[in-house]
Amino acid sequence: MTEADEKALRLQAALDGELDAAGMLAFERACAEDPALAAEFARMASLEEALRRAAPIEPAPAHLRARMAALGAPPRQRPWLFSAPPPALAASLLLGALLGYGGGLLRPAQPQDERALVSAFMRTQIGGQSVDVATSDRHVVKPWLASRAPLAVAAVDLASAGFPLIGGRVEALDGRIAPTLVYRRREHRIEVTELPLSGGAGETIATSRLDGYHVARWSDFDRSYVAVTDLPETELADFVAAFRAAVAAEREEPRAK
Repeated sequence: MTEADEKALRLQAALDGELDAAGMLAFERACAEDPALAAEFARMASLEEALRRAAPIEPAPAHLRARMAALGAPPRQRPWLFSAPPPALAASLLLGALLGYGGGLLRPAQPQDERALVSAFMRTQIGGQSVDVATSDRHVVKPWLASRAPLAVAAVDLASAGFPLIGGRVEALDGRIAPTLVYRRREHRIEVTELPLSGGAGETIATSRLDGYHVARWSDFDRSYVAVTDLPETELADFVAAFRAAVAAEREEPRAK
């Protein structure tokens, strides 16, 4: 088996949720080191999710199932069309559907980094491994991320605002390594990724809904931020306000001294 074959099998296992915690962690590290692998995983995950929304699987009619049972057909021999199709085939079917219908199922274009970060949120939600360094101590998370990403990370403590820090990880975005902080709100997560400043900093916060998740994007000082969560938009707004206030306070501390 070639290295390419092994990579394809591991990618498929990750998509199918067949990797254990250690295997998923190793796969996430491989994605961080291989932007092409990370991009392919995000693309396949997005295709699967789009297919599930655009063409939900319906059970076979009761009369057909009754006829099959009368014929003595064992369940394992039933065609896959009566259950979820294999992911690779699902992606091919979706691509064909999009081309065949002239793009009628396509949604408005989203910024590439937002799409990739939503896919990363979905991946970690499925895999159960949302952080590379798991701790609520920002003094541990901050240097860990700073040693792996080109940006100085604003790992602020938001526990008093109801958003405790649970750790961080690195993401590969179009060949760039970006630090991601992970916060918790009840049983939900908010993942905020820091990116180089695009345009000027300002007060505007852009919000959107992508693949069922809420996304917020804003700029402060010398960088941009993208936050992704499955929380309601109002709670995402509360998080952004708390995060921006904490970052601003941290920036003012050196001047006060």
